[in-house]
Amino acid sequence: MKKTNKVKALTFAVATMGALTSLPSHAATTLNGGFNFEFTPTNSSHVMNIRADSWYNLTMGYLGWTHHSNWGYMRLRRGQPVTITVDATDIDGFHPGVTVWYRRQGRRFAPIEYVNAHSYSQSQDVMVQNATLDDDPVNPVNLGRIHMEFITNAFDRDGMGDILGETYDQSAINKVLDGVPGKVSLTFTPPKNGFYQFVVGGINPDEDIDTSKAVSQRYPVSVEVSFPGR
Repeated sequence: MKKTNKVKALTFAVATMGALTSLPSHAATTLNGGFNFEFTPTNSSHVMNIRADSWYNLTMGYLGWTHHSNWGYMRLRRGQPVTITVDATDIDGFHPGVTVWYRRQGRRFAPIEYVNAHSYSQSQDVMVQNATLDDDPVNPVNLGRIHMEFITNAFDRDGMGDILGETYDQSAINKVLDGVPGKVSLTFTPPKNGFYQFVVGGINPDEDIDTSKAVSQRYPVSVEVSFPGR
């Protein structure tokens, strides 16, 4: 009986390994080329160039555009609050938004400069088991797992009028009213040690803001990360 059980266990293990090696691949996309800035205590500010409707785009099913937004990341310690501030107050009618994820790194995990798609949800986890880079279809590159745990989000609600349209007035995204149109700030406490990645974009711009897809229609916004003890 014991021998039979061992055979069954071995058979199950082999079958499981076979299933894992045959996981379907998922095409990832790169943030290289100035789209992913590392923030540190000694390099805590950066100007990001983003489109005014890139964080929450109606034509994208209310998702964000990966490459029309801009990204940042930092290494943090658990339990030490961090604040991210996005300032676009010098651009009339621009309303920034930001989403933060815990980004797992290490063996078998995709490097932090790769994400899962050309669009993103502002309020959900991203879990991909077998990410690949297939820019060269003949020689796709296996990147590993993409593991992004949603932490928080926020967008600038100031200056959008007294009544916000139902399209934007929903519970999955956090509205910030601080009396300063064009600026949003969020503070979060990291639940784990490790890397945290965030995306910055625009939402519901005023009518006179250009939202065309031309490269020239990116707007410079100032991003500041306030690290613990600073």
